[in-house]
Amino acid sequence: MSEIDFKCKNCGGDLSFSPGTQALKCPYCGTENENPDSAPEVHEELDFESAKAAFQNSEDTIEVQIEKCGACGAEVTLEPNITTAKCDFCGTGMVVSGKSHKAMKPQYLLPFSITKDMGKKSFRDWIAKRKFAPNALKRQARLSEPVHGIYYPHWTFDSQTESTYTGERGTHYTEQVTRTDSEGKEVTETVTKTRWRSVRGSVSRFFDDVLVAASTTLKKKLTSKLNDWEFSKMVSYDDKYLKGFKAESYSIELEEGFEEAKVEINSAIRSDIRRDIGGDEQRINRVDTAYNAITFKYILLPIWVVVYKFKNKYYQVLINASTGEIAGERPFSAAKIIGLILAILAVGGIGYLIYYLVSNGTI
Repeated sequence: MSEIDFKCKNCGGDLSFSPGTQALKCPYCGTENENPDSAPEVHEELDFESAKAAFQNSEDTIEVQIEKCGACGAEVTLEPNITTAKCDFCGTGMVVSGKSHKAMKPQYLLPFSITKDMGKKSFRDWIAKRKFAPNALKRQARLSEPVHGIYYPHWTFDSQTESTYTGERGTHYTEQVTRTDSEGKEVTETVTKTRWRSVRGSVSRFFDDVLVAASTTLKKKLTSKLNDWEFSKMVSYDDKYLKGFKAESYSIELEEGFEEAKVEINSAIRSDIRRDIGGDEQRINRVDTAYNAITFKYILLPIWVVVYKFKNKYYQVLINASTGEIAGERPFSAAKIIGLILAILAVGGIGYLIYYLVSNGTI
């Protein structure tokens, strides 16, 4: 995404956004220039169907080019019409073969609050606490791993849902059952059984700000763990917040994003249905859901990213640059895991020996 230059009121130098200050900080003289747009604001939702229809004719768009890195797999957002570039995460050179395309402009973004130094410390502390990580990795983490600040694209969706269902309610009851044991004796036991009855009904729920990552650059299993966002601090999108940071464009289109949101929505609906059915157990045979009044926002969320290489494999660690929440992946040390298993087996073996000696009156 393109950047607009903002000048320092003191020396005229180009300004960069300073995380945690809601200000633009001059890298030359250190002066903090006030941000006039830092006051809380109302975040407008866009109508889903209207936005799809209007997008192709809208002037509120940008040209973007997305290329996938052959080394680490990241999808990198580039300026249009360039032929070569370096991956923002692992530094690998890329020959750009894709074409630029039209994309929506973000509506809002959540500014960085966690500084780069704080991000580095969080990464090193996180690695240091991985008990089963190889020792070589912990030594490597003490070196200067590159930490990248990225505004990562997300969709948020609202929808009023109305669901009808058919299913079964299971009610537990007990019976006395007599059987013959291995010694030929009759034994009476209490057995729990379930009585099933067909049911049907309906549930409704309003879903607010269901969050979906709109890119595959960062691994979904990690981005899905970053949930502690300070949405009340979001501001209208402005290029000035991008100074010193990278902004990714979406590669997951709006309709595809809503299909992903439906996975979370439908899971919650099924939980509602189970509560509505009641009883001791529930079976859901069929659900029909209408999604009404669908609205969305296109937002950018701040993440500090570390992509590191260990034994020819790339790993990602993500830091929520709003609250400091962290999610990451790491290699495991086979030797440490085997050592733990052997220790558990040794302790278990000693415990069994003591039990055997006590039960036989030896000790």
